[in-house]
Amino acid sequence: MNSADVFLLEFDMLTRTSSLAKVLERFRSTHIEARTHRQLLLELNHVINVHSRLREVAADVVPPEDWTSWADLLAVPGLAFEQGRSLLDDLRSLGLNSMDSVSLTPLPQTIAMAAYAHYQLVERATVGLVGYLWFFERMPRMFYPLWSAACQRGGVPDRALQALAIGARTDASRDQVVANCCRQLVRRPRDLGLATQSLHDTAELFATLVDAALQRAERRPTQETVPAVA
Repeated sequence: MNSADVFLLEFDMLTRTSSLAKVLERFRSTHIEARTHRQLLLELNHVINVHSRLREVAADVVPPEDWTSWADLLAVPGLAFEQGRSLLDDLRSLGLNSMDSVSLTPLPQTIAMAAYAHYQLVERATVGLVGYLWFFERMPRMFYPLWSAACQRGGVPDRALQALAIGARTDASRDQVVANCCRQLVRRPRDLGLATQSLHDTAELFATLVDAALQRAERRPTQETVPAVA
């Protein structure tokens, strides 16, 4: 069994027994209104923005002989520039200007989520970042359809759900690339242990981020005024 297979089994377990499992169950049974959807999009967009700069840091710390595999793995679609652009398109369709100063202030939990990747890369064994990246490879397929369905129950228009539809797509060729990268980078039992721990930590941090975003949206006045798009 290679490391990608181990991650798949671990992720399946996390979707059933962890804080992530509670988030998934909540989205199966709730409805999400536009203001909550906006908040979630904004927090995820911040994580994507930080990731866009992580590749530059990685280029300075990973061994040159491993760079090709790292570059492929860091190109995770769920954190790509194109996905961030789709999120902004959905935000604009909800009437939120992407340059609004309040909207660009991330939650502390979101900052922790984004900072964790940098911590794994430069403060611990770099291989631990594999688990973080693998989480964002698989999470959209599981979470985005539930998020989208909850938004539809809450009356969010379909035009504001395009990023979720894009992010949830399965790409078999991409899965093979990721599996190959994992085999190249996770070489020893210690490497696998570090990457698996990172996968668990990332799932926990992501669940905390989602919960905090829901709470922030719920605290907002229901009569909030949404700035018009220029």
